[in-house]
Formats: sequence, C-alpha cells, structure tokens
Amino acid sequence: MPLPSLLSVVVATAVTTTPAPRDTVVYTVSNHGRQAGRMTVVHEEDGLEVRYAHVDRNRGRWVFGRYEVDDDGRVLRVEAGPTSREGEPGAVEETVERLDGSEEAGFLGAFSTPLEQARAARFLLRQPGGSWVDADGDTLRARVVGEAESPVGRLRLAMLDLGRPWEVGVWLDPAGELYASEAAWFITHRPEAEALLPTLRAVEAAHRDREGEALAAALAVPAAGSLVIRNGDVFDSESGEIRPRMTVVVEGDRITAVGPVGDVEEPAGAEVLDATGMTVMPGMWDMHSHSVLPSQTAGAPLQLAHGLTTVRDLAADLDVALALRDRADDGSIVSPRQVLAGFMEGPGAWAGPSEVIVRTEAEARRWVTAYDSMGYRQIKLYNLIHPDLLPTIAEEARGRGLRLSGHIPRGMSVRAAVELGYDELNHAAFLFSTFYPDSLWVPTMRPYSGVAAAVAASVDVDGPEMTGLLDFLAEEGTVVDGTFNIWMGGQRFLDPDQASSPSAAAYGRLLLRLWERGVPLVPGTDSFDGSSYLTELLLYEHVGIPAAQVLRLATLVPAQVMGESDDYGRVAPGMVADLLLVDGSPAERIADLEQIHRVVRAGRVYDPAAIRAAVEAGPSGR
Repeated sequence: MPLPSLLSVVVATAVTTTPAPRDTVVYTVSNHGRQAGRMTVVHEEDGLEVRYAHVDRNRGRWVFGRYEVDDDGRVLRVEAGPTSREGEPGAVEETVERLDGSEEAGFLGAFSTPLEQARAARFLLRQPGGSWVDADGDTLRARVVGEAESPVGRLRLAMLDLGRPWEVGVWLDPAGELYASEAAWFITHRPEAEALLPTLRAVEAAHRDREGEALAAALAVPAAGSLVIRNGDVFDSESGEIRPRMTVVVEGDRITAVGPVGDVEEPAGAEVLDATGMTVMPGMWDMHSHSVLPSQTAGAPLQLAHGLTTVRDLAADLDVALALRDRADDGSIVSPRQVLAGFMEGPGAWAGPSEVIVRTEAEARRWVTAYDSMGYRQIKLYNLIHPDLLPTIAEEARGRGLRLSGHIPRGMSVRAAVELGYDELNHAAFLFSTFYPDSLWVPTMRPYSGVAAAVAASVDVDGPEMTGLLDFLAEEGTVVDGTFNIWMGGQRFLDPDQASSPSAAAYGRLLLRLWERGVPLVPGTDSFDGSSYLTELLLYEHVGIPAAQVLRLATLVPAQVMGESDDYGRVAPGMVADLLLVDGSPAERIADLEQIHRVVRAGRVYDPAAIRAAVEAGPSGR
C-alpha cells in the first residue's frame, strides 16, 4: 500500500467502553534511558485526546489527536495536527469521518502516535486471520510474534503490517492497551516499564533476526562458487576508463581473473552471467548510513538492491550494529558489508540518541578502547562532546589505528576540529555554520542543521574565507562526507521545473568547489535504506563533476579512505568480488545506475528486482 494512503487508514472498535471523565494516563518517551518527552492520553465523556511530545537534539515531534466517540464507544471522528513545544494544539491538519456507518476507531496518519498503533493492533488481532481490508482495498495485518511477563501480566508483541517495507511493533498489556512501543531510539512506555525495556528489546531483536533469515531463505541465493561474467565493459575505477568486452572470473568470494573475451580460462561448471551491453563495475559504498532493528528485513536488503555492497554505519545502537555486521559477513541475511563507526556524545538535554555519553577523559578513553575491541573502524563525535576531550579522543583513536570524524562540537570551528585530530567532516552544513558560530545560540538555541540552512545563502562560497577553508582541508587531506542530498533538497534540486533555493544553490556551488580544490569527497545518504544514494550521485554530476569521476567517488575512493583498497573498490584479480552489472553506461550517465541488473556481494549473486519484491511482499508473502 502506498505510504500516502496511510493518512486515511481507520480501524474499527478500538474503544469498547465510554471512558470516565478526565481519566488521564501519562506515558514516558525515553531516549536510551533518558526521558525525552511524554505522551498524555486524556479520556473525557465524549472521547479522548492524545498529546505526544519528544525532544530530539532540540528538534523533535509535537502532535495531538482528538477522538469523538458515541455512547457505545464507537469513534465518530478523528482530528489531528501539530502542537507547539509547550503542548498547545495548533490547527487541525488531518480529519477522518465515519462515512459508511462502520465502526471506526484508529487513526494511522502523519500525526499518529504509538497509542493508535496499539489500538489498530488490538482490532486486527480480533479479526479472522488477523487481517482487515480497508476502504482502499488494502489488506492490513497484525500478528503476535513474542511474549514477556510483566508486573501487569503477560505482554504480547504485535507486529503491524501496514504496507510499509517493514513491520511496526507494539507491546500490548493483557487488556490490549499500549504498554510500550517497539525498540527504537525513542520508546513510548508506561513509566513503570523502564526496567523491563531490555527484556522487551531482546524479544523483538530475536524476532527481527528470524525475519532476516526468512527473507534470505526466500531469495534462496546460493553460496559463492565459481562465477563467470562474460563480455561486459569493465569500469576501471583507477583510471576512470572503460575496458570493453571483458571476462571476469570469480572463485568463492574473490576475483581470480580479468581479461579480454577469449583470453581468460573459464572454470568448468561455473555459473555464467552474460554481460553483453552492460557495464561491470565495483560495488558502491554509502559512507553515511544508520541501522535500526528492522534493517535486516528492509533497510539492508534495499541498500544491496541499490547497488551498495559496503555501508558505513555512523550511529547505531551497539546490539543492532554488531548483529547486522556479523550476520551480513556470514551471509545469513541479505545485506551489504557493514563498516562500523563508534558514536560518542556529551551530556545534556540536547544529547543525541545514544547510550554512549562521555563526560571525562577516562570515559572517552574507555569508549575508544571498547569500540576498538569490538572491531569498529572509526570514531564519530557528536554535537555535545566537550571540546576539551577532543585531543584525548584523537590521541587514543590514532594510537589504535581508528579514524576520527564527526559533527563539529558546539563552540568549535571546522578548522580547530581538524587541527585537533579530525580526519573527516560529517555533513557539509558545518562548512557554512562555522562562519556563524553565534547563530547556534542567538536568537535562541538552535540545531546546527537549522543554522546552516539559514546562513548558507549568506556565505560567499567563492570568497576568500571559504576559499581559505577549502584549501586548508585539501592540504590536510580532510575527507568531507557531505550528505548533499539532504541540504540541496534531493530530487527537487534536479528538477528543471523547480527553482532551487539560494541555500541549495550555495550547497551546489560548495560541492563543485570542494571537488575542484581537491578535497576528498565520499558519498553518503544519512538514510536507512539507501533510497537517496542515486540522488546523491546525480547531484555530483549535476554540479559539474564528470560521471566517471563520480563513479570513482562511489567505489574506489571510499575504499582508499577506509584503508581497504587492496581488497575493495576495483575490478581486478585478488579483489573481493563486490560487483555490479549495470544495463547501461553509468561512466557516461549516472542515471543509468537505475538499471542495475545484478549485484554480486562477496561472490553471491543477487537480483535487485527479486530483493525489492521480497521486501515489499513482507512476511505474509514469503
């Protein structure tokens, strides 16, 4: 079911009795054990009102919903919209009426909350087979996939299939009421449930693991064996040139031979892929991604379908990151290879969503050591890390062979962060906000992203100050992971019928200047599923970077940055067999990457169309 249709999804009989007047229930919204907000549910004589709020790095979500019910508890009308940060409801932006006489009681739209998810789950679980066909003809489903004991009785973990690429989880108490939302960066739960959250998370994680394995089994991709890719035009990522009509031989997970058709001995019994008219190129890297528990069944498989054979995760919960990396490596799930960067944040109300909060030099050293011991390759610092800790973190990371990158901590400049040890900058926005440091506080405390959007158009990208900064970054060899698709408006920037904003135009000019000045660039999306990766590359081409050079930035350059170019990023003997077969010429037109015919990950051959179909089908279709 297309996502926009969720705005009008309504579900029957969620309210079974008329609530007592002014009966108020308050839920806590937690961010890794820290209170980040709350959800208040007020029952009144004629219905109920829900107000939800949480703060996320001085951003967040503030919404309300009102439900009018009749004397039998049937919902007659739903209204929803945003609230102010103080919780005062604003204008109603979504309304659902009971039009056909059916009992309607849940609302799963843009302003919905975990309360609506719980009510929808309760209703669906009462239906035959746990499914119901909505007014648009779409089938919604719910199923119980786990249980746990609690002080209020046995809890059930219900998974909702609402037509998204992944299921939404919610914990129900014995009466079918909301006990806790699914495991995520922000969890809505009853206050007394906090001690039980690790147990609930473990139950959900086990379910997600099973679903990841089920998806892999549904695709039935055989283990790596002998593979011949015949008569393809190989993209040479070192020279940026095309070598026409080549044969590539893979044994196990490594390339063993590359040469002109007829000059290469092909192993007997090998699987043969005819690449006539196609480009054979190295697998691509998304250098800025984030994983969550559902990644095994949605995010990671879709990344692979987009041609991403390696993904660098720059902030995920430890259990999620480690499980995804290890299960991707052993082939038990469908996923790119995962390279992990360890996230570190400082204390404060604005702290990012992480369990790793660092206050002292000793804590900083312990966490760098811990990340190193778990096989992480990089450290990523965040907004509230105290600047005084940066030299200690840089020294410890450098001594262990770990790269250091991050946001620019509040109170620091880009230049200072690099001088104190940064190897890389995450997000191009800091190249603008660094010129307006007071704007982070004045006229009010603001997130860096808001500041960068406000001031980018005021920065002379061709002026001496920016030129000096770019030359400094080039001289230091500082890598820029710009995530330009975020700041430039994505596909809107590429649409000739839409004028780009002055801010987006400034980012576009900055992107080209970074390239021209020789600052190392790596493409990243800051996304869950790689869906904006092609847009990121198209933006590079659009501003003037030649397509062949864009392909180098997507393949060889990330491998060089991560010190892995002896194994990844090239189509050559001895390299890991991470390859793409593209039905077109992406070295001439980046848009041809829309036509990826096959993805080879460590010698295993995947059909992107089959991956997408399996993800879209969901558990009920496997």
